[in-house]
Amino acid sequence: MIRRRQPHLLRSAVLGVALAGALLLWRFRGSLRNRITERLVLSNDSPSQQVIEGIIQKAPYPDAALAAEWNSGKIIQREVAIQTLRSITTVGQPLPPELESILLSATLDADMDVRESAFGLLRDRNDPALPALAAAQLRDPDPETRILGLNYLRQMKAAIGVPIVIPLLDDGDSLIVATVLSMLENWSGAEFGVRMRDATNSSKVEAGASRAKAWWAAHRLEFPSTQLDVPREAIAAHILIPVGNFSLSALDGRTVELSDFHGKVVLINFWTTWCTACVAEIPELIELRKQCGENVAILGISLDSVADGAAGQSESALHEKVERTAKARGINYPILLDEKDHVGSRFNGGELPTTVIVDAQGNVRRRFIGPRTLAVFHAMIAEASTPIALTPSLR
Repeated sequence: MIRRRQPHLLRSAVLGVALAGALLLWRFRGSLRNRITERLVLSNDSPSQQVIEGIIQKAPYPDAALAAEWNSGKIIQREVAIQTLRSITTVGQPLPPELESILLSATLDADMDVRESAFGLLRDRNDPALPALAAAQLRDPDPETRILGLNYLRQMKAAIGVPIVIPLLDDGDSLIVATVLSMLENWSGAEFGVRMRDATNSSKVEAGASRAKAWWAAHRLEFPSTQLDVPREAIAAHILIPVGNFSLSALDGRTVELSDFHGKVVLINFWTTWCTACVAEIPELIELRKQCGENVAILGISLDSVADGAAGQSESALHEKVERTAKARGINYPILLDEKDHVGSRFNGGELPTTVIVDAQGNVRRRFIGPRTLAVFHAMIAEASTPIALTPSLR
């Protein structure tokens, strides 16, 4: 005999389950809300820094939350993750292995801001990997990166630092050579006749380098050869930073998409008409376009509409201003208008000029602030034209 369940009992059971579910949701509402927010931020190309920091710091497991932001492959999330690492860890205490790997790999990152933050934290933590990772910067095609490495090698003992920096006496950048001479003087007590104010005097710097080489020839046996190994964790933790597609209107009204240039190295330059440094590097980009031809795509993305200088100006007036500047300067590469900051915010292009170099496979190979010379642009493009390779050791 089959008994029919009484309707009021069934309703009571349903209500009981619903009430229990509601109580669970109420009890864990904060955690659930945080999880939803975290997922939204991870999928967002340009979330606010404050939101990312809050997610990491308030998470039940901040280490895991930070790792998730880093592994998102998104520029803003990764920059904030490295910056926030300082606030969720204690100086003097070892880092969890995953965070240690992230920190070490950040010193070899495509994003110059990430590298700088990582080195500051390594210094504060007195990390034993600092000398090898600083030395790794000296082989970089960007002189600003080589300067970064030199600045962190200053703290090293002469026995470590001298043999590492000697090869840079032949560097093509006189500022780097002058920096090396200054470091060698501090380590050796010798005088090479060059001060940092002389960095623009190439003949004086060259003469100082010759004196330093003579000193090195007389003292090199005092400095045994050493090998500095870049930690394997730094290499193993390296991840690609893919660039999602975007589309913007060009000055001539046509729509340009990043995917139009798939298979080519793309140099993206964020600028404004009132940014002195931006305008100053335009001739370099014009010449780069002439020399590279169709092999490399250069895109100038104007942020005039969203920058501070846009206050009180109409979109049409800003458009005309950008167009006048492009014509007056003879710009020979496409100028795109990012009127809503959809692309600039993705690459944190508020600091100007910001340049991003994307390889033929659509991965970020460089992101940096400030102008570079034509020779440096060529070196970076050549680097982006070859497969990513990290060297595990340096002599």
